[in-house]
Amino acid sequence: MSSHHVEKDFKHDFADQRTVDPAKDAEYKRELDMGISQPSSSENGVGQIFDLQKARDATAAEHSLTVKGAFRLYAPAIGWSFLFSLGVIMAGFDPQLVGTLVAIPTFQKDFGTEYDGSYVVEAKWQSAFNLGVPVGQVIGSFGVGIPLEKFGRKWTLAMCCMISCVAVALQFSSQNKPQILVAELINGTVLGAYPVIAPTYISETTPVVLRGIGAAFVNLSFVIGQLVASGVLAGTQSRNDRWSYDIPFACQWIFPIVILIALPFCPESPWWLVRTGQTEKAGRALKRLVHHSVDTDTLLAGIEQTTRLEREESESASFLDCLKGTDRRRTIISVMVYAIQPLVANFLVIGYAVYFFELAGLQTAQAFNLGVGLLALGFAGTCFSWPLIARFGRRPIYNYGLVLLTFIVLLVGVLDVVPNYTSSPSVIWAQSSMMVVYNFFYDLTIGPLCFVIICETSSAKLRGKTIALSTAVNALINIACAVGIPYAINPDEGNLRGKLAFVFLGTAVPCVVWCFLALPETKGRTFEELDLMFERRIPTKQFGTYVFEDNIHNEKATRRSISV
Repeated sequence: MSSHHVEKDFKHDFADQRTVDPAKDAEYKRELDMGISQPSSSENGVGQIFDLQKARDATAAEHSLTVKGAFRLYAPAIGWSFLFSLGVIMAGFDPQLVGTLVAIPTFQKDFGTEYDGSYVVEAKWQSAFNLGVPVGQVIGSFGVGIPLEKFGRKWTLAMCCMISCVAVALQFSSQNKPQILVAELINGTVLGAYPVIAPTYISETTPVVLRGIGAAFVNLSFVIGQLVASGVLAGTQSRNDRWSYDIPFACQWIFPIVILIALPFCPESPWWLVRTGQTEKAGRALKRLVHHSVDTDTLLAGIEQTTRLEREESESASFLDCLKGTDRRRTIISVMVYAIQPLVANFLVIGYAVYFFELAGLQTAQAFNLGVGLLALGFAGTCFSWPLIARFGRRPIYNYGLVLLTFIVLLVGVLDVVPNYTSSPSVIWAQSSMMVVYNFFYDLTIGPLCFVIICETSSAKLRGKTIALSTAVNALINIACAVGIPYAINPDEGNLRGKLAFVFLGTAVPCVVWCFLALPETKGRTFEELDLMFERRIPTKQFGTYVFEDNIHNEKATRRSISV
């Protein structure tokens, strides 16, 4: 279908649906006479009728939109979403950089101690460096909710970028280990904010058909950051001066500077503008986010209707609200899908891959090259995940992907106990290759799906706080990994090597069980439909096949009016 026909069909859909159905009009007026419904904006209820009809139009139009048509009609929204994702790229760059620095010979000599004829960064300082980002993420993920709701998505992002510039300056000028630690703590605070801001903005500016792909792009942004950091490190690790690690530090300035230059021209989230009473600005923002052929009045009516319902159900939104009523189930799902990532060895495989390869017996150059290959396959896996997400459901991709990753973790552990491991290059390469394969399937399945599920299961009013809670729990688990892994694998400490995989096997298996019991299917549902499905407490296994027998907007209007 040509873009011209997509545009024409989309306009035709809106034109057909904008006409108020006389039967529905009469039905609503009968409800007024019986006292079931109450007009909200005019004495005769006509304004309410048109509001509800437009909300129905918005839902119907989103369901009828194809991926190809969405890319055409929502191209501006996609472009601005990419800008927000640059912050997530930086959130992937810095941890990969810090986790890999300990494998650079010059860094080991400048900041390490001599051990058995070579230099090694002490486990306590490795833990400290790696703690900086997750500790900062806990603070940032919780703290970002306040400016996110008070100042909006784009100005909160601007503040984070300015802090990042300062933190990178501290890293670049570091002369000792405490200075690096302080820089990581400061940078970690805003690195925890980027993965909250970006999914929130993307989910609020893209249609249902693109929501999965858009949220999956957040994971791709992490992978891009990791890949770029690994490539830069591989190119500088052979230098004999401090530029071997100062160049990677300096490269981080690129991301916040680009964002700060483009951000003043970026439209704010229309959902946030509506929630803060700036309806006219929301309408103007929508016009800048979509093709001129899209009826933004209808889209705006859908946003207003959903926001009005949520506001009437709860006048205030706090973190405690995430654990109340039906939102408790939604929060648990969001927290779990993010917490599962480090529990299934994500932190070990991605953060410590190069160092792990060196400890396994590979040469430094081989370890860095294999690390780049690992992340390149992760990039490919994330790209391949897009058609999977568009075609298949969230639940099967996430669940069976987790099963596969758990099996690979088991293989990594088993290969480490093979007799004469240290004198068997083939076994070492096989074990290292398993980690590369792991990262491909991780970024094909649970990596991108995590952000899709979080955006879809959280309610619009609590989305920022739900993402913040999920990010904080993920960071807390990463803190435990950052403390424990160096002591477990360092040659002067536990020296466990790949046997550490058995620990993660013990945490991964319960996660598999939970997913099959509690993870619902959310593909193809609008936020309004998901609100009602969670309110109706639809069982997990029925989410994918559930059919609404009544009009969701009629039901919302009736429930809202009765409660007045």
